Amino acid sequence: MLACPIAAMAADADSALVEHTQLPRLISADAERNPAIHGAAYSASFSQLDLGVDYQHQSEAFVQQLGSGYVLPYAGVDTYLRLSQSAAVWGSASYAAGIQKDVKWNSTSDYMLLQPYVLADTLGGDTHRERYTFAGGYATRLDKWLLGAEMLFRAEQEYRDRDPRMRGIVTDLTLRLGAGRQMGRYTVGAAFEGNIYRQTNSVTFYSEEGVIPEYQMTGLGTEYSRFSGDKRSLYYDGGGMALMLSAAPTDKCGLYADLTLGKHQYHRKLAEYNSMPLTDLYREHAALTLGWRTQVIVVFASADYTKRTGDEWIGGTSDARYFPTIGRLTMYKHQLINASLGALYSRNNLSFMLRSGYKSSNEKYVYPERKMDYSQIYGELKAQYFHHASDRLTLSYAADALYQANLTHSIYMPFANMTSSFVQMINHSYDYVKANYTNINASVRADYHWDGSRYGAFTKLGGGVVLCSLGEQQTTLHASIGITF
Repeated sequence: MLACPIAAMAADADSALVEHTQLPRLISADAERNPAIHGAAYSASFSQLDLGVDYQHQSEAFVQQLGSGYVLPYAGVDTYLRLSQSAAVWGSASYAAGIQKDVKWNSTSDYMLLQPYVLADTLGGDTHRERYTFAGGYATRLDKWLLGAEMLFRAEQEYRDRDPRMRGIVTDLTLRLGAGRQMGRYTVGAAFEGNIYRQTNSVTFYSEEGVIPEYQMTGLGTEYSRFSGDKRSLYYDGGGMALMLSAAPTDKCGLYADLTLGKHQYHRKLAEYNSMPLTDLYREHAALTLGWRTQVIVVFASADYTKRTGDEWIGGTSDARYFPTIGRLTMYKHQLINASLGALYSRNNLSFMLRSGYKSSNEKYVYPERKMDYSQIYGELKAQYFHHASDRLTLSYAADALYQANLTHSIYMPFANMTSSFVQMINHSYDYVKANYTNINASVRADYHWDGSRYGAFTKLGGGVVLCSLGEQQTTLHASIGITF
């Protein structure tokens, strides 16, 4: 007599797992940054607690400032609760602590966010990382209106326990407010995002053998020589805003569109000299996706544009450890373009997504003039399959392959006026941005649902390899275990 309720409970758990982890969710990921849309995106509750480890190793660092790999154990919990047909709440928390291997030319956390304005030296080494994240949101429906709010917080520290002893401590807070309205057969959404960012950054030396210079990097192998050397204590503050608009058919059949516009800025200041400003980084971003979908097929086109510009402040004559600023110059410019066409097929438990596109990067330092440009074409295939092995056991398989081929590349540098260490760093970066890459990943996840209970257990194993045309390679591994509820 219990077979039917148990089977129904297992089926509900299976359907919730598929709904929250299926490949087609990628299509709505941009729209779901709006908490009002996210709150209406799922019909079933789903939560999971997991323990895992991520591992990466590169035979040679592709990007020296990011290191040659990492070992990062973590613990995390994610939950999405459907409170009623009209309301939902969600949240997450995670902790990770591990080692970043062989980081060079970077003594600042969040390199990809703040580059090129980082503190750097020629020695580097392994760093220890520790990261906490928290997030929570709520959404409700009032007649034809959807309303939602979400908060995301990240605290992170990165440090080295031998000279040069870098330390970066980061706090990063994001708030989102969103609304949506059903208009005919479409749901139209709008959301506002605000971000506040801060990092304290320093490098110290304990060895009696002496110290090495720390460079205030300013882009493409340049450095602010006046404040390089022994000026090793900084802080960054900044943040920004973003506007997200979306329109999608309520029945998931028809045209859809997502638009994101954002502007952020980050200020680097010396902790001494009355917090003298050194550089300001401005990031402007626009992303547009247009598509057509049915319950089975999705066809889409997307374009992403990022513009990064940097100003350098000019310090006047010092007076008792105070440097007045007498002006600033825009010296760094970087434009990134990513455009792609794609299609997705999803039926029953099988999904495929195919995408191809074009990427370009144009980076320039004004004076003395330096340039580094490249462009690529790429093709990507993703696949996912859910196999219901029994009433209680579900296996999910995922695989993806990506190939990136260089189209054009060029560089202009005053190499004759550069020191050998800076020449080597620039040549290393240039070699890897103009290379070709083949990336293959695969994973399998097994979910087991206990009899008569909403609880289940899962394990996931995954791995991948990246082959670089320079003869180098990257290996990644992932393993995790957890419970669902």
